[in-house]
Amino acid sequence: MFAVPLVAFLMAAPTEQHTLEWKFKEGDVFYSQSTMVLDQTIEVGGQSLEQKMEMEMVMRFRVKSVKPGAKVVEMTYLQYSMNAANLPAQDLADKFKGLTFTATLDDKLHVTKLEGYDKFIDALSDGNDDLKKMMKSLLPENTLRQSFSQTFLVTPGKPVAVGDKWEHTDKMAIGFLGDIESKTKYQLASVKDNIATINLTGDMTFKAGQADNSLPFQFKKLDMKVEKYTGTHTFDLQIGRVAQTKIALEMSGTMTIEAGGMEVEAKLRQKMTMVGKNTDKNPIKD
Repeated sequence: MFAVPLVAFLMAAPTEQHTLEWKFKEGDVFYSQSTMVLDQTIEVGGQSLEQKMEMEMVMRFRVKSVKPGAKVVEMTYLQYSMNAANLPAQDLADKFKGLTFTATLDDKLHVTKLEGYDKFIDALSDGNDDLKKMMKSLLPENTLRQSFSQTFLVTPGKPVAVGDKWEHTDKMAIGFLGDIESKTKYQLASVKDNIATINLTGDMTFKAGQADNSLPFQFKKLDMKVEKYTGTHTFDLQIGRVAQTKIALEMSGTMTIEAGGMEVEAKLRQKMTMVGKNTDKNPIKD
C-alpha cells in the first residue's frame, strides 16, 4: 500500500545540482602542465612520410585582478620542449620560455583583450622582418585569443545534474591554413568527493584560408574529416578549476598546396593525444 506514495516521492525528489564554475581570486597562482603527442603520415606523389612530434609545456597562470565583467589573468611559458624527428623544433620551442600574455576575460570567460602579442612575435622571429610576417600568418592574434579562452570554456555556465549535457561551438582561425569550427558536446558523468567528471565528444569542420602573399606557398584546398574526437575533464568543485584533461583526436583527408605555379595534393592522416593537469605547485621546482 506504500508502493505508490513511495514511487511518487522518488519521482518528485529534486535532482542534486552541481555548480561547475571557475573561481578567480586576485593573487591566485596555478600551474598547467601538458603533454601532446602527434603522429602523422603525409603522402605526396606516391611517397609516404611518417612523423612523430612530442610537445611538453608548463605554464603559470596568475590572477591579477577580478572585477565585474573583467578578470585579468597572466599566462607565462615556464617550459616548452618539442621533439620532432628531422626538424629543428626545439630551437623554436626554446624561444617560448619566459614569454607572457595578459588576457582580460568577460563574464563568459571569453578573451576581450590580449596583451603581449607583439613581444611574442618579435621573440619568435629574432628581428627578421620576413620571418615576422610569416609568424603573424602562422599564429595570428585572434588564434591566440581563442586558444586562451578555450582553457576555461568547458563548464556549462549554469548548475547541472549528473547526466545533464551541454554544447559549445567555437570557430578558430589557424592562420594561412584557414578556419576550424568545432562543436563539442559535454556531459556530466559523475560527481564524487567534490570531483566532477565531464565526458566530451566532438566534431570539426575545416575551411581553407585566403591567399597570403607573405608565404612562398598557398593552401588552395583543405578537406579533412574527424574520425575520433573524445576526451575527459575532471573539475574540482571546491577549488573551482579543471584538475585533469585527456583528449584523443584522429583525422584524415587531403590538402592542396600551390607553389611556383604548380599545385600538389597531399594525403594527411593525424593522430593526436593530449594529457594535462592543473596544480597549485610548480611542477618544475616542486
